[in-house]
Order: sequence, then C-alpha cells, then structure tokens
Amino acid sequence: MRQFIFCFLLFTQVATATAEVTPSLNSDVIRERFGSYGVEVLSQSDEIRVANLFSGEANSKVSRTLAVTVFVLPRDSRLDASDQVIRAGGSIGASLRTAGFVVDKRVLLDTEVTTGSGFVALSNHTVGTRTQLKTRVYALYAVEGDEAIPYAVIAEAYHPEHAPPPFDERTTDPMLVDSAEKALRHLKTLMQEVAVSPAA
Repeated sequence: MRQFIFCFLLFTQVATATAEVTPSLNSDVIRERFGSYGVEVLSQSDEIRVANLFSGEANSKVSRTLAVTVFVLPRDSRLDASDQVIRAGGSIGASLRTAGFVVDKRVLLDTEVTTGSGFVALSNHTVGTRTQLKTRVYALYAVEGDEAIPYAVIAEAYHPEHAPPPFDERTTDPMLVDSAEKALRHLKTLMQEVAVSPAA
C-alpha cells in the first residue's frame, strides 16, 4: 500500500511539473472544445498583426478569439526562425512551442470590449452587436532555459462560448505599457470594422 501511495504521489508530481512546463495554448482549447482550429491573418505589418482564431471551416467558421499582436522590436535573434513561421501565418504559441520554447504569458490588463459589425461577421452571426466580450492584454515570452525572451504584447477578445486557458501571473513592465495600450485601441477599432478576407 505504501509503495502504491508513493508511486501515485510521484506520478502526480511529474504530471504537475509537465503541465507547468508545457501549458495548454488557446489553440489547444479551441480544437478540444469545438473540434477544429484555424488561424487566418487579417492584416500584418512589421509591428502589428491581426489574426482570427476560429473553429469550423469555409462558410461555418466562427471566430473564437480576435487577436491584435504588437511585436517587441528589435526582436531577439534567437526568435528569428519562429518569427518567420508566425509571419507566414503560423499560430504564435504553437510555433514557438514547436521550436522548443516554453510559452509564458503575463497579464497586463483584463477588461471588456463591445462588439460591432466587424466581430459579428467574424463570429458568423453567433454573437450580436453591443455584446460585451471578455478581453485580456498580456505579454508573451519565449522561455529558453532560465531566460524569458519578450516576443509580443497581445490583446485578445473572446467569443462568449470560449474561455482560453487561465493564467494569472502579471507584469507591470513599463517597457510594455505603450504596446498594451496600442494593442487594445486597435482591438476596439476592429470590433466595429474588420476586413474578413485574410491577408495575402
């Protein structure tokens, strides 16, 4: 009996440690809950990317997260290869994880945004206008060893049926405050008018 309890406790500790090192990503949760996941880049520049994280296909696509990413520039050269994949349309967290980084998210702000015609269209009319969507602005780091490399500040608005993986660690890094305000302003504008065709 003692040996069984010891093995159970050891397994629990290993499982917990693994969960901390490889946390679930937003894309994982969308795929698990809704049966599919895709990302389309709606617009992109050197500094800002707008992406629609959706479930479904073709005419049945429903936006589960509208994300505005403000990239940290200049970029650390260790992230160059992952950045190329991301800017080619790859999912940010999944691309960094595939490259061997641990993804660390730190909250800058929790708030809400109000939907307009832009998000209504992206949600395939599953959300009406003037709906309050939970919104989070956070800093995303790529962790290598003991070093957390800042990659982006991201503002995300979530479909009412979707809850992303929870994370509670916060940051008040003054270097990221301007980026957080910029990302949130951009997101609020996009709630009203969004180009629904993916960027080339």
